[in-house]
Amino acid sequence: MSVLYPRLLSRVARELHEEYVGMQVEELQPKAAFRHPSAIFTATGGARVHTEQLQALREEVLAEAVKANYPYPGTRDGRAEFDLRVAKLLHERSGLVPAEASVRSTWAFLALVLLPDVAYWRYPSAPGDRVLDTDITRHVFGRLWWRAHLLEDPNALGDRYALIGVFREAAFDQIFSRRRSLGGSRTLIRALARTWPRLGLEQKDERTVLREMLKRFKRLGALVEFEAVDDDELARQVAEVADEVVTALQLRG
Repeated sequence: MSVLYPRLLSRVARELHEEYVGMQVEELQPKAAFRHPSAIFTATGGARVHTEQLQALREEVLAEAVKANYPYPGTRDGRAEFDLRVAKLLHERSGLVPAEASVRSTWAFLALVLLPDVAYWRYPSAPGDRVLDTDITRHVFGRLWWRAHLLEDPNALGDRYALIGVFREAAFDQIFSRRRSLGGSRTLIRALARTWPRLGLEQKDERTVLREMLKRFKRLGALVEFEAVDDDELARQVAEVADEVVTALQLRG
């Protein structure tokens, strides 16, 4: 059964963002709360989250932020490590299922009510899409849950989240923003992640190569149900497409 989180109304979320965006982390710490008078729950679909669960989630996310130098500015590497740890944490501990994790106003509640200090520490002077209910692919916490969900391997013998660190943020954003056109295939995305390290790409080349690969798989997706393809065969196809794209780009110049 899914856990249902409060959903923050858009108007209120915008008002809170306008108030918070210029504040220091220390000023935002007292703003953290476990409920808001303008937050609502959906009527059905699961069990409402308890205050104790929200408190535990806040404490765990905050602990990860502290490891990355919260409340002081962190390094790029520290923020990247924070993202990976919190992605796993949110996916394991929140109790959300994909249908609920697709509700953008839920993520607005987490960013602006439960964890405003952490949200604005992670993205100082955050643009609205980092905290509001406008774009999950850009949301400070929503994108992390989905990163873990799309790359989790339930059948892994070891760490089932081992693949979440394969792609840099910009590269993963390309996958996330195209997940519907790829049929939402976690199997394909995991196969991409397993193939990616062997390509040995420079950071400047990653986005170009991945964009071209995703274009080809989008076309192929009109004919193939990726979830029905044998893992070994899918791995072969992904490796073949990767080699074709890299070779084509090298010849192009």
